[in-house]
Amino acid sequence: MGKKDLSEWRLDVGQYLGEISALCFVHLPSHLSSLPFLLAGSGSQVLLYDLEAGTLIRPFQVFHGIRLHGISCNFINCTEGSVSTRVTFEVALFGEKRVKLFELNFELSPNSQYQPETCVNLSLVQSLPRLSHWVFDVCFLKVCNGNRSLAIGCSDNSIRVWDISNSSIILEVHSPERCLLYSMKLWGDNLEALRIASGTIYNEIIVWKVDWEHVAPLLNSPEGNHAHGSSSDFKCFKLQDQQHTAVNLFRLVGHEGSIFRIEWSSCGSKLVSVSDDRSARIWEVRAEYWKDSDSIEEVGSSVLYGHNARVWDCCLTDSFIITAGEDCTCRVWGSDGKQLKMIKEHIGRGIWRCLYDSLSSLLVTAGFDSAIKVHQFQAFLPGSLESHPEAKEFNGRTEIFSIKIPNFSEQIRLTDSKSEYVRCLHLTSEDTLYIATNHGYLYHTKLCDMDSVNWNKILQVSEGMPIICMDLLSNEPKYPCGIDDWVALGDGKGNMTIVRVVGDVHTPQLSFTFTWSAGIERQLLGTYWCKSLGHRFIFTADPKGRLKLWQLCDPFSSVCYESSKTNNVFLVAEFSSCFGARIMCLDASFEDEVLFCGDLRGNLVLFPLLRDLLNDKSVALHVEVSPLNYFKGAHGISTVSTLSVAKLRSNQTEIRSTGGDGCICYLEYDKDRESLEFIGMKQVKELSLIQSVSAENNSIDLASCNYAAGFASTDFIIWNLITEAKVVQIPCGGWRRPHSYFLGDVPEIKNCFAYVKDEVIHIHRHWISNGERKMFPKNLHMQFHGREIHTLCFVSENFQVGANVKKSALNKSSWIATGCEDGTVRLTRYSPGFENWSSSKLLGEHVGGSAVRSICFVSEINQISAVVDNVSEEINRQNGVAEDKENPFLLISVGAKRVLTSWLLRHRGIDEMEETTVESKYNRNGNDLELSLGASSSLSFQWLSTDMPTKNSSTHGKKKDMKKVDHITRNIASMNANAKTGSISSESREREAKAFLGDKYEDDWRYLAVTAFLVKCPGSRLTVCFVVVACSDATLALRALILPLRLWFEVAMLVPLSSPVLALQHVIMPIHLPSKVEPLMEALPFGT
Repeated sequence: MGKKDLSEWRLDVGQYLGEISALCFVHLPSHLSSLPFLLAGSGSQVLLYDLEAGTLIRPFQVFHGIRLHGISCNFINCTEGSVSTRVTFEVALFGEKRVKLFELNFELSPNSQYQPETCVNLSLVQSLPRLSHWVFDVCFLKVCNGNRSLAIGCSDNSIRVWDISNSSIILEVHSPERCLLYSMKLWGDNLEALRIASGTIYNEIIVWKVDWEHVAPLLNSPEGNHAHGSSSDFKCFKLQDQQHTAVNLFRLVGHEGSIFRIEWSSCGSKLVSVSDDRSARIWEVRAEYWKDSDSIEEVGSSVLYGHNARVWDCCLTDSFIITAGEDCTCRVWGSDGKQLKMIKEHIGRGIWRCLYDSLSSLLVTAGFDSAIKVHQFQAFLPGSLESHPEAKEFNGRTEIFSIKIPNFSEQIRLTDSKSEYVRCLHLTSEDTLYIATNHGYLYHTKLCDMDSVNWNKILQVSEGMPIICMDLLSNEPKYPCGIDDWVALGDGKGNMTIVRVVGDVHTPQLSFTFTWSAGIERQLLGTYWCKSLGHRFIFTADPKGRLKLWQLCDPFSSVCYESSKTNNVFLVAEFSSCFGARIMCLDASFEDEVLFCGDLRGNLVLFPLLRDLLNDKSVALHVEVSPLNYFKGAHGISTVSTLSVAKLRSNQTEIRSTGGDGCICYLEYDKDRESLEFIGMKQVKELSLIQSVSAENNSIDLASCNYAAGFASTDFIIWNLITEAKVVQIPCGGWRRPHSYFLGDVPEIKNCFAYVKDEVIHIHRHWISNGERKMFPKNLHMQFHGREIHTLCFVSENFQVGANVKKSALNKSSWIATGCEDGTVRLTRYSPGFENWSSSKLLGEHVGGSAVRSICFVSEINQISAVVDNVSEEINRQNGVAEDKENPFLLISVGAKRVLTSWLLRHRGIDEMEETTVESKYNRNGNDLELSLGASSSLSFQWLSTDMPTKNSSTHGKKKDMKKVDHITRNIASMNANAKTGSISSESREREAKAFLGDKYEDDWRYLAVTAFLVKCPGSRLTVCFVVVACSDATLALRALILPLRLWFEVAMLVPLSSPVLALQHVIMPIHLPSKVEPLMEALPFGT
């Protein structure tokens, strides 16, 4: 490469991705913006956010190699013109021993019909000389002559006053307590009113002020000799020709740990401090404290206990206190010291900063995980706290209904089998609820408001038998405010009743019913519609794993209105599970002619569903159908809650299941081979049972899940899978009681949950229209690792972009896989533009949370020739067609406890949708939460398999299985083309990701480095991933992962080394042997 080529290359500093260390509001005049702007410090840069739009306006680089610790903002002026309005602020930024002054200018032009166009500029005004101690706080002051000045508090318990007009230090005062500090907070807008609260290393707070007596101000500042120009420019002058000294006012004693943060109230009458002792303290500053004496010691104070770790930050208002701590919680306390609310949405090493704005009632939290979250304070105060005026708006945002069925007996007696009570609930919208009772009644309920509930009795099933199960299928009504609901009811006698409800939503009418005997008494436990089959087919389930498919006659034919006739319903087929467990959920693919079922014991069963069975001509048939394939224990022994099916390719279907183990599992069904293969899973640790997941509207990718709804202990929870944040938490008593929920397009502002407790139906409805108000909480900055990153690698995207995809800015983005100390692996996208970090997705974590030490990406397939006997031409043809589609792309991560984890790239079915999907998911309706930071990812990996040593194992002396690997690779192609691989993989699959490292190993070795390569043999559908790992016991091991069987083998121990290897890389070289022998290849790993 020539000198000319070298000159074209250079390294540019991109946007920092890491902890948020400073927050500050910027208030524009109220007629220009109803909400403030936000300045956030991250690394050496400051980020400016528009809270009203929920967007990043621009990042600014303010320091070089210095972390920004604090921000102070001061309004200067507002100039309104005919074309635009200009608002100017002065901003002081400090970090370590440096302070810089900037001018922040907003240029607002009302060009847009909906929102004025805003241009922002941050320009450097002054860079103060480097101080001798770290800066803890700054404060803008006014002086008598009109000059602006800046008070600077330092870690040696001193303050400096900087004259902004003359660019000089005009005063330096040290406290009589000459000690180092952990924190300092300044209060006051002029030097006379200035009060300094210092948190000392002796776990006490000293409050002092500057007084006019005894000591003359400093004539020359030793810290002013290295800034702009000569030293004479930085001579200190007498302030108003007066002498100044420091006077201690009082000290506050009581903390038992280091004081990390101090906050003054707006009037200066209160102080709040937070400490290493996990507490916050409220200090009342009485009038006598302002006397010039340090003899007063305050030990009596309100103590706020509740945090489980150190408390980092706090905010103080007239009516409540906010604290943020290392336990990743932000807690709201009343002035009486009682905890009102706890917010836990950050991860890792805690929340570092919290900030509250009393004008807009906005609370901002930020932490080590790089996330910035904005809450509206009224949105999370408990409505029962009448003493807090903030609770009033909350009651208007979330409605809570408590209703009883019309014929409910008010008598106080024990409920028995003959009592009337609610059996089933089903929400069809935010204001419509179907209720089935023990006496066989079906009600349609319209929830107008808390004082108006319309009850409509639809029918009572025959003989008043209890309704055991209910399912509902809603069709699109023909006119507004109309309904077209098909309700399936199963009673205790074994009878099925199909009800069609039509008409107006306020006055529903019964169109017709079908009733027939679907089973024997007490054996009908479940009934299920399948949306892909429509309202012509209904399934019923019994407790022994048998599933019946019924076909209804044409509901629009005249004969169907004669509900008394029994020939309107026909038994089409009966499906029998090989596990004998009750079927709990199902979904069907009409195109692939398969039916997928999940049972009570965590198994997935696949049945053929031929088109002939769904043909009107075959209704007289009663066909016994056996399983086509199955997957045992997909969710362990926990119930499968939901199943969803989506088309991947012409011959492949994707299945997504959720269960009572808190996991989302993904499988692929190959129609040609009739195989069912497990391809990955995601565990949602916050939920013990996942009832459903929701994806982006019109998304065909089942992995694009944004929200999970389910239960954790006795609480119903909606969890945002993208931002890893809790949306809703409602104590209800658990999932066993009748319940139902309905989510809108944005669950943060559109959710409804109903449950039964003590014979009363409780309904929590939080439903706000898109244009009614701003949506909170907001996620301003994407969430990243909450702890230290140990490793990263680049993931190439070239292999997945089709030739027909147009090049765009999104194609130039980079993907980075990172491994963290807490065992998590994330995939992050770096895109061109000022907002470089566009998305970050949590892939999962290592078993037991063991730290990730090294990670590598494997994409290139190395082909080797091999002699394969007894391979039919048909098998070779099938393998050749599917070869390109089956090549795996893997992430390999290793770390502590010798855990080795593989992650499989998710295949996307349609290349043309790759980039359009990304672009279409940005800025829907211009709202932050509707822009899911991780939803733009067109690339994703799922957990595939984990290899870890067994108890009492050692890296030395293990059996070498190279011959076994070779045998499997060379002979797998001779397997029958119609072999069912589902049972093979189900028997061999271990639930490694759910295991817990409870036993102590004989050693505590860890993997330090990894490299890997893929090998494929022609004629075989298997791929072998060879993995070389370096262990802390100074050994190198070669391991093999057989795909798609996910079997691990130890192949060889490489040459022993004298010390551990910290980095690994490999090269692949072909070995040319004599012509009679097929060419092989050789992999040469090397490390340092």
